[in-house]
Amino acid sequence: MGRAGIPVSAPCGGKHRCGKCRVRILEGQTKNILPAEKSRLTQNFETGVVLACACVPETDITLELISDNSYEGGAYQGGAYQKNQKKNVPTVKPESRRAGAALDIGTTTVSARLIDLDTGLELDTYSALNRQRVFGADVISRIGAAREGKTKELFGIINSQTNDILCGFKEKFRLDSIETLVVAANTTMLHLFANEDPSPMGEIPFKPVFLEERKYTGKDLGLPVENIYLFPSISAFIGGDIVSGLDAVNILDAKETVFFIDIGTNGEMALFYKGELYCAAAAAGPALEGAEISCGVGSIRGAIDMVEWADGKLNWSTIGGDPPAGICGCGLIDAIALMLDREIIDETGAFADDSLEDFPIAPGVSITNRDVRQYQLAKGAIITAIKIVFNNAGVPLEDVQKVYVAGGLGFYVDQKSAVRSGLLPQEFLDKIEVCGNTSLAGAVKALLHLTGAAAFGEIVKRSKVMDLASDPVFMESFAENMLFS
Repeated sequence: MGRAGIPVSAPCGGKHRCGKCRVRILEGQTKNILPAEKSRLTQNFETGVVLACACVPETDITLELISDNSYEGGAYQGGAYQKNQKKNVPTVKPESRRAGAALDIGTTTVSARLIDLDTGLELDTYSALNRQRVFGADVISRIGAAREGKTKELFGIINSQTNDILCGFKEKFRLDSIETLVVAANTTMLHLFANEDPSPMGEIPFKPVFLEERKYTGKDLGLPVENIYLFPSISAFIGGDIVSGLDAVNILDAKETVFFIDIGTNGEMALFYKGELYCAAAAAGPALEGAEISCGVGSIRGAIDMVEWADGKLNWSTIGGDPPAGICGCGLIDAIALMLDREIIDETGAFADDSLEDFPIAPGVSITNRDVRQYQLAKGAIITAIKIVFNNAGVPLEDVQKVYVAGGLGFYVDQKSAVRSGLLPQEFLDKIEVCGNTSLAGAVKALLHLTGAAAFGEIVKRSKVMDLASDPVFMESFAENMLFS
């Protein structure tokens, strides 16, 4: 299905773990290959609903996508999911407008912005789930697929998705051409975009094929654009998306101690102190983006994005005001904070009441003990990395003046919930500035000012990378930081 461009959610990469690649068989015969020990994943399924990863066609079949698969055509505007809506776009002759596009390829989400190069005005923004997710929700899964010889397939998927986005822009605005495409992404996604094998980054010494900026023509990659620019990366796990984000917030111009963190499937961070950038990346896993959470979803319509206790009861809201379809990262953080405040879970993350199997949030949406554990793994990795970066730079946490929180999570995350649930340290409270998708913002900035690309090289030059994978302090502290204080 992935090869055909059909977007199936598969956070576990088809390993029969997450139970989210649900499809409904409408016609035809199939064979179920789900191992008996995994049968719990399908025990509450309706008749005809199966897991795509465990369904082998024996005849031609007709199926229907369910779960969150139907949101492929949506768009994020200002961080909130909206269905693509018709806009009053002035009719223009093809030759009357010079346009460029900025592209942010996230492990979970692909976002693009079309820019009028003469005026600098934003013409359109598009976002959808990364179609490569059929190979798993995180970078390690994609690297694993590449190691199995699927680099060309992964390249084909993102190349096709990029082509669809660019062609959509051209058709919608009747553009004769798109002059430049600027691409910001993590190092693995940049490799796959360029049809380079990222598998060496999956094992020591984690050596990428390239870190430097790259330039292509559209013909080089078979894309309907004249020129393509790829951001440089800092290391195997601190990519061009972070370089783009750091430039977007003008990090090198800061006159104070500033911390930047992009929270997603990885927690990439940089501390700017006395003219140097102290960088690290923590493998947080996909829990904060909805994967590996029993009722987790991305930031789609109906995703619970806020949970609070008020007026003696639990309240929640969803993106778009739709009926609850699951819970996204911001809602999960709120829920964990609330469960701690209400003493539903203790400092170890266990339910205080042993008889509880889950904690209901909304109809059909609850938090299980395993969900809490997945959150603890994510937050434990991130806060441990933060503390090590500050410690190695010789900067007390309380000395930071400003904290930029980037990524999709950064649009709506509640600061107090992030601190209460242990994702961010107490010392950051009231110093946080949420700044959303800085990777895309930096790509737009670069699109308009490619002559200033020297700044990207300066960011890379000033970066000191801390290898947490080989740091014994990380593993020692990680277990402790999984606990809730």
